Amino acid sequence: MIKKDNIRRMVLPLAVLMCLSIMPFLATPAKAANPPAFFKISILAPNTNPARNQWATLMVEQLPRIGIGIDIFDHCGWSQISPRTWGHSGPYPVPSYAEAGFDILFIGWSWGLDIDFRGLFDSDAITPDGDNHYQYDSQEMDWAIYNYSNSFVLADRITWAEKIQKILYEDVPAATICYQTSLYPHVTDFDTASWDPLLWASSYQDMSNWSIPDQTTFTYACPADFEDFHTYKTESVYDAQWTQQIYGGIAERAMPTRDYVEYAAVDYDSDNGINYTVTLEPGIVFADGNPVTSADVQYSFQLLINEDFDQPDLSFYKVYIRDNTIGIVSDTEFTVDFIQPYVFQESNLGVDILPMHIWDPIAPELQEQQAVDWAKDDTLDANLLGIGPYMMDDYDETNGVITLIANPHWTDWGDHAAQKFDKIIFEFWSNKEGALSALAGGTVDMVDSQFSPQIEEVPAGVEYTIVEDPGSQEMGFNMEHPYLGTGELCPISSPESSKAIRKAISHMIPREVIVAEILNGLGSPGITPFPMGSTGFDETLEAFEYSIAIAKGLMEDAGFVYLETEEAGIGLYVVIGILALAGASQVFFLKRRK
Repeated sequence: MIKKDNIRRMVLPLAVLMCLSIMPFLATPAKAANPPAFFKISILAPNTNPARNQWATLMVEQLPRIGIGIDIFDHCGWSQISPRTWGHSGPYPVPSYAEAGFDILFIGWSWGLDIDFRGLFDSDAITPDGDNHYQYDSQEMDWAIYNYSNSFVLADRITWAEKIQKILYEDVPAATICYQTSLYPHVTDFDTASWDPLLWASSYQDMSNWSIPDQTTFTYACPADFEDFHTYKTESVYDAQWTQQIYGGIAERAMPTRDYVEYAAVDYDSDNGINYTVTLEPGIVFADGNPVTSADVQYSFQLLINEDFDQPDLSFYKVYIRDNTIGIVSDTEFTVDFIQPYVFQESNLGVDILPMHIWDPIAPELQEQQAVDWAKDDTLDANLLGIGPYMMDDYDETNGVITLIANPHWTDWGDHAAQKFDKIIFEFWSNKEGALSALAGGTVDMVDSQFSPQIEEVPAGVEYTIVEDPGSQEMGFNMEHPYLGTGELCPISSPESSKAIRKAISHMIPREVIVAEILNGLGSPGITPFPMGSTGFDETLEAFEYSIAIAKGLMEDAGFVYLETEEAGIGLYVVIGILALAGASQVFFLKRRK
């Protein structure tokens, strides 16, 4: 028979053994918050945008939470980025960052109202043949882009635009972070019905209808000095804004539809989108009173593709325009025969018409500098004129001020109403604070959005207008990366595994936080590279929600397994309590023995 003393001594060991045996069932399993990295990638990000700097840094912190480690965060300039992406010198395909290519690239895109993804997402444009540095190869996308690019009926084009967006949403060659919006502070009396902020932001709108009651001068504050004085050389949005007031083409975008309509032409007809018959507006003249003829149009188109002139988009225009594209029928009638069809052919009809009698005596290679010299001359600056509502009056190089005056012949043709302002002033301000102070003081009427003014910075007593920019910010993926693109190194080796990883990364983007805290509310969560504000944007798609759980589930779909850890939850407290009770019992029994 076992003695009572021995039984008492066995109580504590038995209690401990019982607790240890049931502990696995009482503890609560949970996945680690920061698991060991399944693989590592490098991040490539330009250092030119303060907001982008912030969300790139944020994502470097987010990705390790789902087991994607960061090897190198390369925060550099475009000159270092280009050789790793679309400017890669080979061999091809463009490899991973470790092999002088890239893994993920943070980049922003600025589009117009019309989106043309040819050369960016089609397989024929994979680097080095185009700008498809993603190296995204999808027959379904190629077919969608082809049909979109050949849909000359708007409704058909929108159908294919939505198809393109759905493919991008599913394949995720790029995880779109956000769409930014612009804020234009302006005086309270500005008639906001007289302008279209989206057309203005896209450099399409003239200011002939802009209005402030009882005011004849409008002053616009710009954040950069003026550089390009020839309308065919404007690469800066600020120069495009003021030159748009001086020049115009056969067709121009107009309120309220934002579609192209007749401008210099009374009509333009085409059955195939290649060959057009055009008749000029009766009585159309330049701002100096000289008539506009078919020869002026022919001269303008020929100059645009003249290699000595070296227009920045020369390679684009030469795809559609040749020396005999304009065929003169009479002074007021001509034909336009483009080389090939283009879904946005009307944009080519929007080429600014130059006065041949002013520019023809100047050699093409000298025209860019000649425009600058004329602008600086108090007399010859009047040579900067076209068919638009305004013309050059003065350029103050010292203070960075361009003054335009009303074209006196604007009402001679086209049934135009007289300009609301006699004078338009574009004024350079070196800092946002000074420009906003001038707006509050009444010496400036509108401040450009490129100052990046915030809502809380808008001075009291003035108003502002917000417009959706047709652009996007994204994390672009190298589709040849063994984890992010091909999936060949994933535990489940498959392109579907890499797609799951890209979706997981997209679910780790805290878009709402970025918009609210980094952009201070001036933006919208990104969905696909097709931006808000552009024709055909799909309102039915929703941004990927921020969710670590969903992201981890997608990583598991690629075959990755998260190690489980034991949390000190209620189960462990129960164990500790039992141990304490057992210990007390042992003491009690031993004391009773004495």
